[in-house]
Amino acid sequence: MRSLLFAASAALALAVPASSALAQEFTPPPVETYGELAAIEEAILSPSGTYTALLMTTRGDRVITILDARGAPVKQLAVGDAKVRGIEWVGEEAILLLRTETDRTVSRRGSRKIEFWRGNVIPLDDNAQVVSIFANQRYVANAILGFKGIRQVDGRWKGYFGGLRKGRKSGEKMRVLDRSPALYEVDLMTGEVDQIGYPPDYPTLRDWIVDASGKIAATLNINEQNGNWRIENADGKTIAKGNQPRGEVSLRGLAPDGSGIVYSRYDDEAETARFINVSQDGSAAEELWEDIQLSELVKDPRTGSIIGVLSTDEEYSLHSDAMQDRFQKVLDIFSRRKGIGFDITGFDAGLNTMVIATSGNYDSGTWYRVDTNTGARAILGLERPSIQGTAIGQVSEFEYEAQDGLEIRGILTLPPGKEAKNLPAIILPHGGPVARDELGFDWWAQAFASRGYAVLQPNFRGSTGRGAEFVNAGDGEWGGKMQTDKSDGLKALAEAGIVDASRACIVGASYGGYGALAGVTIENGVYRCAVSVNGVSDLKSLLDWRITGSRDIFRRAADRQFGKDTDLDAISPSKLGKKASAPVLLIHGRDDTVVPYAQSVLMEDALKDAGKSVKLVTLDGEDHYLSQPATRKRMLSEAIAFVEEHNPAN
Repeated sequence: MRSLLFAASAALALAVPASSALAQEFTPPPVETYGELAAIEEAILSPSGTYTALLMTTRGDRVITILDARGAPVKQLAVGDAKVRGIEWVGEEAILLLRTETDRTVSRRGSRKIEFWRGNVIPLDDNAQVVSIFANQRYVANAILGFKGIRQVDGRWKGYFGGLRKGRKSGEKMRVLDRSPALYEVDLMTGEVDQIGYPPDYPTLRDWIVDASGKIAATLNINEQNGNWRIENADGKTIAKGNQPRGEVSLRGLAPDGSGIVYSRYDDEAETARFINVSQDGSAAEELWEDIQLSELVKDPRTGSIIGVLSTDEEYSLHSDAMQDRFQKVLDIFSRRKGIGFDITGFDAGLNTMVIATSGNYDSGTWYRVDTNTGARAILGLERPSIQGTAIGQVSEFEYEAQDGLEIRGILTLPPGKEAKNLPAIILPHGGPVARDELGFDWWAQAFASRGYAVLQPNFRGSTGRGAEFVNAGDGEWGGKMQTDKSDGLKALAEAGIVDASRACIVGASYGGYGALAGVTIENGVYRCAVSVNGVSDLKSLLDWRITGSRDIFRRAADRQFGKDTDLDAISPSKLGKKASAPVLLIHGRDDTVVPYAQSVLMEDALKDAGKSVKLVTLDGEDHYLSQPATRKRMLSEAIAFVEEHNPAN
């Protein structure tokens, strides 16, 4: 993300559930079942905790179901076929639905597809109007470019969104005026728009933090050519400044005690991100969380305040003792379940109620409402009710050493009803690559496991969840150690007797698709086949497509990721078609705006020209995220059929 597949590597720790060793009769659900959209995709609490909103798929229909505190249905709102990216409560009165639509935009570089963000406010009152954010606005384009939260201002619920100003000179058609967004305050119950933040002049990028009262608390400006940055307070005074060549500076939120603004900047000398709390007037600054390897920040969505942090050791550290006690009570309840991953997905304003999502062994996804005072919990619903119990492949963490001694942690999913011995294998690297796979039910991994394969999801170097040093270890290692980290996992599984290393395929999406293609081009003779879904094949053309104008900070960021003097053609699978050592299946959404469809076309052409075995499956109307159930199921069916053809499980 070598030609020598099995350089020295050994399994450090292996946790395989004993039950997986007991062969038993098992009839898997149909493949399509795994490709269905989850019955529950998201659950959020209203500010008071009175209501829970569930984003659901029920009998093929997308809906938002509102439950009261007892779990009884109160309301159901139709969603239709919208590509929903998130839902938010607007007080106790309505739901903000954030969605995307694929459309085209025209610029000097020509026409290209864009995934436009849009929003609708759906009131619980049938007599109130549905509001579409920025729709039918004379001076604002109909697209959201950033969401900064919801605040209650003078009794009104206001949303804060980035948007592009539009206008026209005499005799001209209406056109977009700026290349960067302005910040708008939108009355979420009427749709009225007020501009409160202005777009920067070229070549500056700009971001904002909105405080609990709906005012701009801080503005970040970054010069995209030289990396100079500054943060201004509400009065326009500069309270922090510096230089970060790649522009790796971010506004993070309001300080836990309200004393200032928290921002992060990457320290090149220390090779880590620093979190700084600077006072509102700029007179004082202190570094936060120096002794904690951060995994994520815990923020109050209603105020923008940071209330705590989650460490890479999965430990929460909250701002107040009362908050800490409430979080710990919930953690103690759910951490007792071995082989089950869980997430705190939301909480009410008083931290009296939380929503928890779990999945893992014998659990394909369960959503709970938890009372933090008593510890009482109630099931809100099941994520995949048609895949339950023994149909779920056993999941465990798997640790091994890479060939250079670095400890790698992955997630291993074993096939139901099969002894964990000499199994055929699937290596399934995640996308990103700055991301990670976690313990839990993964629909793609479980689909392959149900067909008899052991599935390893390696969190190779460059993955998140283990601190900045581990992420940095991936710099310059696309096609190098990031790649061999994956095949080292295959070797470790074989040494443990779990898989037969000669019966393995590599499958992935996005960066994982790159890993799959690199697995049969940069590496040779390791895998029987490769499946790339919406995958990267040509790094140079992808960078040219993504980086427009003179955004030098982005080019320097790319130099860090790939290595400044790296020959990109030497690590681009589409340039290495002659080296392909196994059949390749390419699956790509026609409407992919993250990794363009052309990436798979280039790979197909290269393999065909080299006389190699290749098949391209085009998913019409599908985006990068496999948002549509029909095309997602087709992807899964095609991928599994291809693997079964070239690497049969039996």
